[in-house]
Amino acid sequence: MSKQVIIRGLCMVFMFNIAGCGSSPKAKFYIMNTLDRELSSMVKTDKIAIRLAPVTIPEVLLRPQIVTRTAKNRLVLNEFNRWGGDFQEDFQRIMGENLAILLATDHVILSQDITPLTTDVQITINVRRFDGQLGGQVILNTDWAIASGSRGQKIMAKKSVLQENTDGSDYQAYVAAQSRLLAKLSQEISAEITRQLKN
Repeated sequence: MSKQVIIRGLCMVFMFNIAGCGSSPKAKFYIMNTLDRELSSMVKTDKIAIRLAPVTIPEVLLRPQIVTRTAKNRLVLNEFNRWGGDFQEDFQRIMGENLAILLATDHVILSQDITPLTTDVQITINVRRFDGQLGGQVILNTDWAIASGSRGQKIMAKKSVLQENTDGSDYQAYVAAQSRLLAKLSQEISAEITRQLKN
């Protein structure tokens, strides 16, 4: 084999390697999930109507990139692991769906919904923190309140600081832990609504 053929072959291999190194990794998209619908038989509330106000979320989390924490004062936004939708809207939608499941009602109205339906209770949620470490712990810190649907008078207000360990070190496990935290918050709120209705 001549030197020219060998050199030409090595050049082709080199060019292919450069082309491979130059290609960007593909972005992955994630979405949090709701509770299992089989849980809808757990509580009976005579089909109450609930309005869920806009959820307030820290500005740093309102990005297409998934935000994680590597240290107490350091956040990381990953360009290749992103939300499949609007994070704020998905948070509210999943909370609404979870409450509908837990309270066995079809009447959960989101803030943007237009309906003539009279609501029994209104819920407001203020998220103070919703992040954590890959392969570690995720924290959901919220203030939330329940108000009378007819008068808008506050019935009670509470702070919830919930924690969940991830089942792995990748983003899929991280988002799954966030879903479980939304489920925990939904369970706390639905339990309080049920208690208020019994009074």
